Amino acid sequence: MCHVEIETNLHCLRDCSVARKFWEKVIPHHHQQPFFAMDSETWMQKNIDGTKQWDDTEDWAGFFVLVCWYIWKHRNDVIFRGTRLMSATLTNYVITKAKEWMKTWHDAQNRTTITSKPLREERLIGWSPPPRGWIKLNTDGASQGNPGMATAGGSLRDEKGDWIGGFVSKIGEGTALLAELWGIHQGLQLTWRKGYKFLILETDSTLAIDLIKNRTDHVYPHSTLLHSIRRLLAQDWIVKLVHTYREGNRVTDWLSKHSLVYPFGTHELEELPNDLEKIIREDLVGVSFARRIVTGSA
Repeated sequence: MCHVEIETNLHCLRDCSVARKFWEKVIPHHHQQPFFAMDSETWMQKNIDGTKQWDDTEDWAGFFVLVCWYIWKHRNDVIFRGTRLMSATLTNYVITKAKEWMKTWHDAQNRTTITSKPLREERLIGWSPPPRGWIKLNTDGASQGNPGMATAGGSLRDEKGDWIGGFVSKIGEGTALLAELWGIHQGLQLTWRKGYKFLILETDSTLAIDLIKNRTDHVYPHSTLLHSIRRLLAQDWIVKLVHTYREGNRVTDWLSKHSLVYPFGTHELEELPNDLEKIIREDLVGVSFARRIVTGSA
């Protein structure tokens, strides 16, 4: 590849309109002048080798490489497929996917070594009622295409497993993570309005739980939503965030998918939808499903 071609390709990763809008959102304002002032090859080298650190991202070099790859992928999608994301949607999508890949990589490094193998154990997974005096909120989110049409749903049930209320949300274009976080937010709001003070919140998204607990996310695309969730959690009540598997979250899995038939927005469900009665009955009698889960390493 000749020098001119390299310069052209690097230009697409930093200086074209789509890329520049992305970097202007990610790079703190006081660092933008030196970030854009370097020649293209120096810019690429210093970001890859870790010479430059523009914010407090734990692994800037890894984040930078992943972002460049997604920007390049989007450029190819525009050229060869004619598909183009709006600037704000592209920025959110790229940051979300890069953070997800980095988290997966670092988690894998922390959990295992080259010679170790994960231990898996088959367990029966199902929904269980909360302890006496507590309410259980289950939430779920989905995206048709990731990013695509995002939807969410939630259900509130008491210690007997009886339906207290629920909701469905048709959000609009977004990622699966956005849908998961939106479902948690709407579920917390609903529960607080109903006046309950002891709540177990179950979701099958470990990433959503980790992000809610992690406060180093000022450039994360969903930071505003995360801050709002934390404010809800900080109110005068006790909320336990618990991970469950999809087999234990079947009611809200149904609700999030059923949200597609509703108009845009969040719709509260005072009465149990008829199509959910079978799943609710199965939950009440303890129907469970076998799943092999990681329990440790050898």
